Amino acid sequence: MKAKFNIRKAEKQDLLAVYEIERLSFKDPYPPFFIEMLLKLNPSTFFVAETEKETVGYLITTKDRCTGHIVSLAILPQRRRTGIGSALMKTGLEILQKLDVETVRLEVRESNREAQQFYETLGFEYNHRIVGYYGDEDALVYYRKI
Repeated sequence: MKAKFNIRKAEKQDLLAVYEIERLSFKDPYPPFFIEMLLKLNPSTFFVAETEKETVGYLITTKDRCTGHIVSLAILPQRRRTGIGSALMKTGLEILQKLDVETVRLEVRESNREAQQFYETLGFEYNHRIVGYYGDEDALVYYRKI
């Protein structure tokens, strides 16, 4: 089932909801101060997805010269598989492309096969592994040209 939602640039008042989604989505969530710093440093590439009632997902991207980085993408567990993640990624990739980004990278836990498959359907390709990236687990690094 497709969800009805809107995507917009994140604002300071979204940070509590973003942190809650982060906390529900990841074994080692980013702390609130780090998410706030990412918003301050990347106001044009940090997005939230919202319904009429709540924030349901977010995407944080950064840019360094011609390379973009998907820092974090998370959707409320009960809202996954409804098109929100794909729509956030489409929005983020379009904005990065307008900012002259040529290649985008991301890291994903080796055990997170569901996320790997999701990124692969969006055209990302596995490139290499970073041993111990998550402390207790390796990261698989994916790239995509845009």
